[in-house]
Amino acid sequence: MNEKPIYRRRFINYKTLIGLAISVLGLYLGFRKFDSREFFTSLKETNLFLFFLSMLVMIFSIYLRSIRWKYLVLPLKKVPLKELFGSMMICYFGNNVFPLRAGELLRAYSLHKVTRLSTISIFGTVVVERILDMVVFMIILLVSAVIFPAMPVWVKWSGAAAGAGLIMIAVLYVVYQRRREPIKQYLNSKLHRFSHTKILQPVRHFLKGIRTLRNTPHLGIISVFSVIIWLVTIFEYWLIGCSLHVFFSIQNLLLIFFVTSAIISVPSAPGYVGTYHAGAIGILVYLGYELSQAQVIAVILHAVGFLSLTSIGFIYFIKYHIHVRDTSLKEVQIENDY
Repeated sequence: MNEKPIYRRRFINYKTLIGLAISVLGLYLGFRKFDSREFFTSLKETNLFLFFLSMLVMIFSIYLRSIRWKYLVLPLKKVPLKELFGSMMICYFGNNVFPLRAGELLRAYSLHKVTRLSTISIFGTVVVERILDMVVFMIILLVSAVIFPAMPVWVKWSGAAAGAGLIMIAVLYVVYQRRREPIKQYLNSKLHRFSHTKILQPVRHFLKGIRTLRNTPHLGIISVFSVIIWLVTIFEYWLIGCSLHVFFSIQNLLLIFFVTSAIISVPSAPGYVGTYHAGAIGILVYLGYELSQAQVIAVILHAVGFLSLTSIGFIYFIKYHIHVRDTSLKEVQIENDY
């Protein structure tokens, strides 16, 4: 009797409504001028072989992410690669189907089910992975701003901001390494005030997961995989363009990559519907493509990942016996993990 209200509190709230509203706005901005004849004519010209090859490249990039994650989880436990790949696919399925970016928590929860590792510690490695992605993205942005003088001014300013951010991250890391104990004591003193609300214990386990990056002897290979993953993603964008008989220059490819990678951080409906399309269409029109062509490219760019990852993720979602109720109670399960 009480499960339905719990589910409603988790998903039907102001954050969900804001995301839906932003997605609707994105769809309106991207498709308010829509020529169905030109759109479907261009869509019919899609090279299906390259389209499905793009899907395979997308899946391969997730496989590479699974390998990198294996090294991040290794200080906690040696986990078979197939289990990590399955949890990764569940993550993308969750992000594409459920509101509030539920995929990341489902990913930690699904791996916990098969390994019995702490969900909080697993989630800590997920956060580390996202930090690595952000750092590599900032490096690519900085390098692009330097080696491509013809890049727009906003890319150059973004590259400068990325450079400053990288320096700040490096400084904070050095300070933490040298003043680790005082910082830990300070955090413990602050967190101790919240011990009665069960926050202290989960945060400690969370920090344990974060520290796996420092404890791992495989930092070099983790860094190499982080770079390769982004390069494969950029190649996938080029391949998708080829499937539509559009051959992006490296500069245009990078601009599309920057915008679409950044736009998914904006709150949206599940699957980044609307926001992704608006961002992709906007940058393509900015680069000089016709609106109808930009709309087709944006739809295909989104469809390659959405169709492949959602379908495979659904299979793993069923295989791991995860239920919708798990998505509504996942925060409680994580909190009571210890």
